[in-house]
Amino acid sequence: AEHDMVALKQYYGNYWKLLFDSRVGKTNSPNGSSVWSKKEWVLTETDGDDIVSAFEGRCVGCASTGDSSAALSAYCASAGSPPIVVLPTDKISMPQLVQPIANGAFVLSIDTDLDGCMQLIREVTAELPIYLANFLNNLRLEGLKSAAEIL
Repeated sequence: AEHDMVALKQYYGNYWKLLFDSRVGKTNSPNGSSVWSKKEWVLTETDGDDIVSAFEGRCVGCASTGDSSAALSAYCASAGSPPIVVLPTDKISMPQLVQPIANGAFVLSIDTDLDGCMQLIREVTAELPIYLANFLNNLRLEGLKSAAEIL
């Protein structure tokens, strides 16, 4: 993806915040999706009529050593989506473990390292309708690059 930074910088942060906030909770396509509601930052050249979205509510999963699972579970709790988190046993701190549990995540702790957890969540998301929210997700990477470049 290529981003037109000149066009994006024409608007201040408050403009983007108001625009994106106005789309939260909408059921008109593509604004009901957390990614596509920010399409100006992700894939600007994609026409709204070409976007297929299941909106929020589909299950989301990640492998983590703590920080990603905490952020994902907090986001999913606010969106009403059930997160699945795969963590390596005895490799994360208690506060990092408490956060996904407190936010209603289904937490799997397996006796492996992060790579083993990543392998499992990739297999699960390949077979089931669960959205992979790790760094291997291309849309997540593009979104991170877009936000970082603008800020």
